[in-house]
Amino acid sequence: MDPYVWIVCSDLQESARIPSIESLRAVDPSVVPSLEVILIDRRSDPSLKELQNRIHNLSPSCITTKEVVDQLAKVVCNHMGGTASAGEDELVPMWKECSDDLKDCLGSVVLPIGSLSIGLCRHRALLFKVLADIIDLPCRIAKGCKYCNRADASSCLVRFGLDREYLVDLIGDPGCLCEPDSSLNGPSSISISSPLRFPRFREVEPTIDFRSFAKQYFSDCQSLNLVFEDPSAGAAVDGDSGQTDRNNMERNSVVPSSSNHDEISRLPVPPVGHGDTQPLMALSDPRGRGNDMRFLDGGSQLVPAKQSRDLALEVEEFDIPWEDLVLKERIGAGSFGTVHRADWNGSDVAVKILMEQDFHAERFKEFLREVAIMKRLRHPNIVLFMGAVTQRPNLSIVTEYLSRGSLYRLLHKPGAREVLDERRRLSMAYDVAKGMNYLHKRNPPIVHRDLKSPNLLVDKKYTVKVCDFGLSRLKANTFLSSKSAAGTPEWMAPEVLRDEPSNEKSDVYSFGVILWELATLQQPWSNLNPAQVVAAVGFKGKRLEIPRDLNPQVASIIEACWAKEPWKRPSFSVIMDMLRPLIKPPVTPPQPGRTDMQLLT
Repeated sequence: MDPYVWIVCSDLQESARIPSIESLRAVDPSVVPSLEVILIDRRSDPSLKELQNRIHNLSPSCITTKEVVDQLAKVVCNHMGGTASAGEDELVPMWKECSDDLKDCLGSVVLPIGSLSIGLCRHRALLFKVLADIIDLPCRIAKGCKYCNRADASSCLVRFGLDREYLVDLIGDPGCLCEPDSSLNGPSSISISSPLRFPRFREVEPTIDFRSFAKQYFSDCQSLNLVFEDPSAGAAVDGDSGQTDRNNMERNSVVPSSSNHDEISRLPVPPVGHGDTQPLMALSDPRGRGNDMRFLDGGSQLVPAKQSRDLALEVEEFDIPWEDLVLKERIGAGSFGTVHRADWNGSDVAVKILMEQDFHAERFKEFLREVAIMKRLRHPNIVLFMGAVTQRPNLSIVTEYLSRGSLYRLLHKPGAREVLDERRRLSMAYDVAKGMNYLHKRNPPIVHRDLKSPNLLVDKKYTVKVCDFGLSRLKANTFLSSKSAAGTPEWMAPEVLRDEPSNEKSDVYSFGVILWELATLQQPWSNLNPAQVVAAVGFKGKRLEIPRDLNPQVASIIEACWAKEPWKRPSFSVIMDMLRPLIKPPVTPPQPGRTDMQLLT
């Protein structure tokens, strides 16, 4: 029987729950040799206790977060078999031998993590996370690994200060930090959006694919710290901590780039006490330099107070008093709220009044950080951010006003083909690609996640600009979870519709739908309702029909954007290269006698 079926939970009503630790220990390894359970037991695992004390003894000599990460990675690597410069494949045979010996010795498929003398990427990432939690080092486990292509591959991302995340190498060069740029790592890339969330359980049917279900569970379960019924297992997660991770899930998808590596937070380390993680508390600089430290977002990250003050200063720079705005006609509405044309000190602006006004403190900080990101963006194909109203109950975003409205409205009004010839429409597609390329080239990349023709605005010269890229992460629910009409699955990538972790390549898929719109002047999936689109695209692999008479070069770009595997989709810089020859005006041959006249003028 397949081990992913949770053999000890054969009852269909129980199959959506994690088995108890007792039931897992009762599984005979000789009957199910492929079943593997890694146990985090801070109270009863002597090797794990020893590792915790080693980390505590190492930490006083570490001043910066980078030094802490480096030492922690080396401890994990040395404990789990050392480096594997040639890749993880050389560890697999040793791991199999080690795990088989442990199962025989313990008579159980449950293996304490401290007892593992050999570990693959998933085991190393888990141990790193466990030890990092002891010293309050903010990190998370992400699905994917640059050393292997397995479905269960895992890596660790560590947060530095307020706004940077780095991938920690635990295999080839322990402690080495690199950007988690998913577009560079091919099919085994690290998804920027955090997989550390509780899964949305589906109703169990007799024909359910238990393998897929179990794999999803392990990739989605918060920090892989499974909540067992047995309190002695040491893996129980405090309720507040779990809420913090869930709140951080979306925020980890896109974060502003760091301005200075010198502001990496210093990380004093609390002593190792009982098995539970010590509560986070504000700490002052141990050397008395007055460089106060404070935790933001309910204790989820430790940052210098200077950064907190900088955020407040940035807010003052872009804050617009509500009374300075004179609202005019309503020009649109969406899932975030309503959009009005307005006058601001004699200038025409667009004011997006947010539907949700009662943000709690953490969400309000997130709102301010999002606005701070938008303030720093400058590109001719990005809607210009003017400021924000930061006082409730009038939380609003203020941007430049574009007279022609949305691309969607322009494309689907009567007579659009006469107004917009093919070259102009392809030029509009090129504008979108340029704007998105700018966002994706930011460090780290800014993923739109809601790219669609209604979120593209057109100015009086028919230049297209991308908007609503910063607020997409403030949505409380996705289409799939809210079951509301606010979602727009017609433009969404299949992996997004399936509610799987996604990266910037989901934007590329959405661009393919927009290019299809521009080429055909048709509305995508106009014959289906949203639920049918989710089923057709997300679960049946359907795509919009490309007309046979469409320009073959345009058709090939659309097909490339709709590749089933996200990593196979082109980047926006490649898309720009493919579109550029199509928008060049035709070269007319010089007329006789015209050359000399031109030379004389």
